[in-house]
Amino acid sequence: MSFEKDLLTVKQTEFDLAPGRILISVPYYNDVLFNRSVVLLTDYEGDHIAGLILNRKLSVNVRDLVDDTHTDAPMYLGGPVLPTAMFLLHNFDSCKASAQIAPGIYVGYDPILLALIEHKAIPTLKYRFLMGYAGWSPGQLEREVARNMWVVGNPTPELVFNTPADKMWNAAVRILGKDYLHWLQIPEYINLN
Repeated sequence: MSFEKDLLTVKQTEFDLAPGRILISVPYYNDVLFNRSVVLLTDYEGDHIAGLILNRKLSVNVRDLVDDTHTDAPMYLGGPVLPTAMFLLHNFDSCKASAQIAPGIYVGYDPILLALIEHKAIPTLKYRFLMGYAGWSPGQLEREVARNMWVVGNPTPELVFNTPADKMWNAAVRILGKDYLHWLQIPEYINLN
């Protein structure tokens, strides 16, 4: 096997597509929106497949986009579908309007949780606000994984809540392990080389 072939071969992980998994974009594909993205799958059932892009920080904050919300937390682009819909990822296990996506990671909110965030009432509360989501038609995501556009991994609360957006893809690749570390040497926009 040649060095080039080894370098360009994408090794898939053993993880199945399921809610709570992350999709890590393979660096050989330069889609405008999904280049070097990390997507948290929130729904994977029948014809409803959806996720949130975690590492596309917008230049505005929550207060700028959401009426009656008084927090200067950054806003992230969750995806191109329903770009005016707000989503909230958090680690607060007592919000009745949210669902657990992965250990220590919940999606959803209610006025009480928003008030806790606005008043900084719980020092250990971690969160990420997102607008819009990513969606796939039946079979589309499976085809994209089969074509080596994505590698499936497991998120950690540390990755989701504590990793800066511009470092998240690199951190997710490192979590995948040594078989993927060469991706970190590939230029971000490979088509410009």
